[in-house]
Amino acid sequence: MKSITKEILFLGTFGLALAAPNPSSLGTALTILKDNDFYAQYSNRTSSAILIEQPKTFTAAKSICSSLSEGLWSPELENFAAGVNNSLSYQAYLRKFSYSQQFWVADAEPASKPKDTCRAIDLAGKVRPLDCNRLLPALCSHSAPLSNSTFSDTSAKYRVTVSAGKQKITGFRDGFGFRFKSIRYGSSPGRFQHSSVYDGPSDVEALDYKDVCRQWHDGEDIGAEDCFFLNIATPYLPGPTTPKCDLKPVFFWIHGGSNVEVNGNRGISDGVNIATRGDVVVVKINYRLGHFGWLAIDGTPITGNYGLGDAITGLKWVRKYIKAFGGDPDRITVGGDSAGASNVRALMASEAAKGLFSAAIMESLPIGWFPVNLFSHWLSIPESTGIFAPMVLQGTGCGAATDVVACLANVDPAILTPITSPIGNLAFPVLDNIILKTSDLQVTGKKYTAQVPLLMGVNRDESSIQLSPFFGIPDAYTYLEYISQSIIFQDITGFANHPAFPLPAGDPAWAAFNLTQRIVSDGAYRCLNWATAYSAVKHKVLPKVFTYEFNRTYAPAEYTNPLCEPPITPEHPFGDPDAEYFKCHSGEVNIVHAELLYGGRNIRDEHDIPFQQLIVDYWTAFVWNQDPNPKSGYLKARGYWGTLNQLANTGKWESVNTRTPKMMRLQWNGGLVDFSEKDQCKALGFPFDHFETAL
Repeated sequence: MKSITKEILFLGTFGLALAAPNPSSLGTALTILKDNDFYAQYSNRTSSAILIEQPKTFTAAKSICSSLSEGLWSPELENFAAGVNNSLSYQAYLRKFSYSQQFWVADAEPASKPKDTCRAIDLAGKVRPLDCNRLLPALCSHSAPLSNSTFSDTSAKYRVTVSAGKQKITGFRDGFGFRFKSIRYGSSPGRFQHSSVYDGPSDVEALDYKDVCRQWHDGEDIGAEDCFFLNIATPYLPGPTTPKCDLKPVFFWIHGGSNVEVNGNRGISDGVNIATRGDVVVVKINYRLGHFGWLAIDGTPITGNYGLGDAITGLKWVRKYIKAFGGDPDRITVGGDSAGASNVRALMASEAAKGLFSAAIMESLPIGWFPVNLFSHWLSIPESTGIFAPMVLQGTGCGAATDVVACLANVDPAILTPITSPIGNLAFPVLDNIILKTSDLQVTGKKYTAQVPLLMGVNRDESSIQLSPFFGIPDAYTYLEYISQSIIFQDITGFANHPAFPLPAGDPAWAAFNLTQRIVSDGAYRCLNWATAYSAVKHKVLPKVFTYEFNRTYAPAEYTNPLCEPPITPEHPFGDPDAEYFKCHSGEVNIVHAELLYGGRNIRDEHDIPFQQLIVDYWTAFVWNQDPNPKSGYLKARGYWGTLNQLANTGKWESVNTRTPKMMRLQWNGGLVDFSEKDQCKALGFPFDHFETAL
């Protein structure tokens, strides 16, 4: 009787349906049950529900569903075996419920309903009558539509509010998860000042993307300097009594783009597909770019690394508030691609970021020859000033000002944004002795390094996208000479006839390009990624390192070239990914972020989506367990049979050892193989033990 009285009082606390219900006021955690197989609107996994986790009477459960603008889930209207079954089985795997647990569902037709009883369903899909006053978790219907890159329904009926410190933040749910767009994480500090955590108070709608960070994009000056926003996607919102063990690990993503462009909304995706497939909380951050984020001027208070400091501010915000979104602040994996990976490397070397994350992912880290080595080997402020300051001071007119700092701080951003440097439109971390106190990540253990597990790797033909505009030079020596003068800024023509780099047979233009991109991919990406892993493991600087090489990619629509696309055949009108093509830089990003059908991409063959499932299952296994090998019990509980079968072919992904260092070749029916290009890396002067003497 006491429990029934409590339920009546509970119902009185919210009465009518709320426009934006809060799990805290509802008195329960909420989980969206939806089997995300990445087939989007084409999926046959069509059933979904909202799980009310806190046991309630039937009447109270029905009222909570109503507050969410839903009803109790009906087994007559949806097929339990089309996704809800696996989703509930997974909740039992997490030990939230026993395998015999019952869940309230909608009433049967009045004529068939036993008197004074209501209906419940178990994990096997069996429906039975139970006393309506029993306290059970419940299933609500879930009518929110799927989103895509051009559409999201943020109607009031799908909105939800969470309380994070002094802030009340209203997001929405779509077909797969809860989404909160453009949450302010940092106060706007003013130009050339480090950001700090934003603590509110505020009541905000996080329904649409706000300004990206100021950048020069496709010949246009876009964005704003006040761009301290992050995006959150989660399948789970905790209730007022949720234990810490129910919180999800967090994947904190730092976008690439040479530190001068792109944004945390890349692909118009906040990570909801990764979040719901992998049961993780995804955070994507915007951070200051170009001169606004990275400019350093020797002898002044302009010390650079403002974009890197923004990432640290974002991590601090997440540590402080992510629990409100279902995330565990003690299990944060920081990841990034390209320049984003270089910022992850910098965070791993920064004592200012100590304790803010527990694992790291670096995709396609630029490292090796100049100028890409500046992403990973950080210049002093005087050195950086010598490269970037002259054109900035000349272009702004501040070089002649009596107060250079005041001039730069107040110059029209439209003047500052498009100014480049002699080495191109790039921006790098610097050795500022504030955030970075060493010139590189100390993989031999000499100075501070965050001792966290690392997942890292490359695409097979990284530099082919950068070199493809120059395709057509029919002689390898001439091609390498041109690249030496225009991109690498050092003479690499000696590799035109080197035994480690034999000229491929066939058309001279193809052969010259293939040889050149191989040399540059090794020298600007692959070799020192492998050397990083080798030395970090040898010196036990990092507990474990897992490495990979993508041999199946899907070039982003906004950053591609015909050479990065598989050849079109009558059987494969969108390209045959099993045929030979160049696996270019950024070719893994849409796959890792599960953005193929979400972004309206054409599916090339029957393995594109299963491969995407496999990769996301690898990545989120690493976020969960700091090991990319998904647990078989987990895969079975979720019904991820495609990944389970593929793992039987690929075998276990072993961590790197120094005796026989291995990488996972990521392709359909891939597997563990030796580090690629060993002889070539040695010939280039970047052997796997490079850091043994270099640091």
